[in-house]
Amino acid sequence: MTTSTNSTNAPAQPTPKKKKPSGPIRTGVVIPTLIVLVLFSVYFKYFFDGHIRRALEYTGSQIVGAEVNVGRVATSFLTASLEINNIQVTDKEMPERNLVQVGTIRFKLLWDALWRAKGVIDDASILDIQAYTPRSRPGFVIPPEPPDGKPSPLQKIEKAVIDQTRKKYNDNFLGDIAQILGGTDPKEQLKNIQQEFKSDARIKALEKEIGEKKILWEKRIKDLPQGKELQQYEKRIKALKFDAKKPAEFAKNLQEADKIIKEANDKIKQIDQAQKELKTDVGGYNQAFKDLEKMVQDDIRDLQTRLKIPSIDPKEFSQQLFMDMIQAKLGSLFKYVAVARKYMPPKKTEAEKKAALEEQIVPPKRGAGKNYTFPITTGYPLFWLKHAAISSQMNTTQFSGDIKGTIKDVTTDPAGLGKPTQILVEGNFPRQGIQGLDAAITIDHTTEVARESLSLKVAEFPVSSVRLSNSPDVRLALDKATGSSDIQAVFTNAELTMKMKNTFGNVKFNLEAKQKLVTEIIGAILNDIPTVTLNADIKGSLSDLSIHINSNLGEELSRGFQKQLQVQINKAKAELQKLIDDKIGANKDKLKADIDRLTGDLTKQLGVKKSDGDKALKDAQNFLKSSKAKGGQKQLEQEGKKLLNKFLGG
Repeated sequence: MTTSTNSTNAPAQPTPKKKKPSGPIRTGVVIPTLIVLVLFSVYFKYFFDGHIRRALEYTGSQIVGAEVNVGRVATSFLTASLEINNIQVTDKEMPERNLVQVGTIRFKLLWDALWRAKGVIDDASILDIQAYTPRSRPGFVIPPEPPDGKPSPLQKIEKAVIDQTRKKYNDNFLGDIAQILGGTDPKEQLKNIQQEFKSDARIKALEKEIGEKKILWEKRIKDLPQGKELQQYEKRIKALKFDAKKPAEFAKNLQEADKIIKEANDKIKQIDQAQKELKTDVGGYNQAFKDLEKMVQDDIRDLQTRLKIPSIDPKEFSQQLFMDMIQAKLGSLFKYVAVARKYMPPKKTEAEKKAALEEQIVPPKRGAGKNYTFPITTGYPLFWLKHAAISSQMNTTQFSGDIKGTIKDVTTDPAGLGKPTQILVEGNFPRQGIQGLDAAITIDHTTEVARESLSLKVAEFPVSSVRLSNSPDVRLALDKATGSSDIQAVFTNAELTMKMKNTFGNVKFNLEAKQKLVTEIIGAILNDIPTVTLNADIKGSLSDLSIHINSNLGEELSRGFQKQLQVQINKAKAELQKLIDDKIGANKDKLKADIDRLTGDLTKQLGVKKSDGDKALKDAQNFLKSSKAKGGQKQLEQEGKKLLNKFLGG
């Protein structure tokens, strides 16, 4: 049987496609690459410069503490260049003007470094610098607290300075003087003061302590040997027989007598020790009583502060008038040093490196990432500005000046580079009244010991609206003056040493006072001061600053108020003294009586015991001495030798 197969019922086999030969262009790779390149090109052409500009504005504003504007940023990858135009830095004291305005900054980068993703600027130019230019609108000043309610590290630094200076500064200083000069009655103010005085609390503590100590001493004295007990030693010695005819018994009794004498001596030593300790305790309480007077004076000073009774010391006047000005300069100085040490770090220990990563001096914008810095082992640092020339010539604009200078070796890795940063600037802004500007800044972070130094001299600069007192009773300001300044400052690790010398000539003051007498006194003093001097000597760390300020203005104001104020101040202090005396007088007298009783009663009791003990011991010693004499010491010695020889011969 033959079976046939119908080929038409079998499934059709697909015809294999012929593979096209690959051409010179691989579209599957090229097209995505082109898309990425186009996107990058679009970003760098239309968005990159804007992002750089906003980043510069944000960072600058955070560091300066006031609005920083950048007019234009232009980058070119073909020429490896960067140009920044029209930089405006708002003056925090006068937001309607710029502190400084820079026309152009040009950077030329090295291609060799760019291929390694490093920014190395071989040379740069800073051109067209102007001072005190007006703004089209007032710039904003960074508020004390950021939006999340937590102060930034820079704000913490400024706050630490303010906390230091505010302890020594009273913004209402001249107002307090005006109130005292006006005859404010301290009695009325004292009525409202309810205060536990330090001296009163100390008196109560001493009274309690003395009461407890007296009980302890009375018990101790009671436990010391009594008169009858001491007399027993004398009786025990007198009961001994000293018969020379009985040498063995004589010697035995003599040993017993010595033992009794030692026991009596030990008892008397207990009394002697008790006397010494009592004397020490009494001396301590007498000294504590004397120290109460210091506490009384502290209480008076505390009340003087609460009643705002001012000091008329010339140094105090100078400090109160100019502390606000010094405070602002110190805050800026500490802040800029912190920024330099963060972004131009010296060599750090492992613990310091960890802490540096955890805290950013300039907080990132919301949603921004975090930058990490890795150590440089070879090649260039991440950023290195080798040299920048500062050059500006006075032109037709009102705010231009003649400025020249250099900036050298600004880098993110000073230790690796091994070169300190140097900034030198000198020049004049004649139309602005600024002459003889000479600044030299050295930032040496090449070793573990960070050191920054500043030398700033200005031969002449305009001064306006410097507030000296801003109380409701007295407002005083340097309305207009011509100043000169010499500032020398050195930071080594965390310690600052700073000297400041300022002179203000052709001064015009702005004075407002409620009381006519105050206006007359201060006005007469100010009319005789054509030149104001201000010198400051500052040392210490951010948490412990020693600030000394002196000024001829403070000295003259102090001298002018001296006669008028002294009567009122003495009257107020007398009232304070009376308040303290009325409060603690009775308790103080009672304490003195307690100390005297402790001294008298206990000393007397110990004295009696000492006398009884000394008498009993002396009587016992005299009896023993006479007994030895009667017994014949020589005979006793001879008999003793016989007994000894007999014993040895046997």
